[in-house]
Amino acid sequence: MDETSEAAVARENFHRALVVSFQTRRGVGDVEAAAAHFCQALRKLGVPPERMLIDAKAVIHAAIDGDDASLAEKAVTSCIQHYFRP
Repeated sequence: MDETSEAAVARENFHRALVVSFQTRRGVGDVEAAAAHFCQALRKLGVPPERMLIDAKAVIHAAIDGDDASLAEKAVTSCIQHYFRP
């Protein structure tokens, strides 16, 4: 799997984890893991942090559409932390 495909799979997994967490009010650990994979895949592709944040927020918006501010905030924080984690 090439890096672009890996990023697409990571994006879909992140979206799916957010939807499940939003619907069940559980699975925050799954969101954390999916966010880590998504953001690390973008970093590997050389995506700058500003673009990663825009992409992450787009996934979050598509998954939960602003209906869970707490989950959205946790997801954004997780993305930032994992993007910059060595």
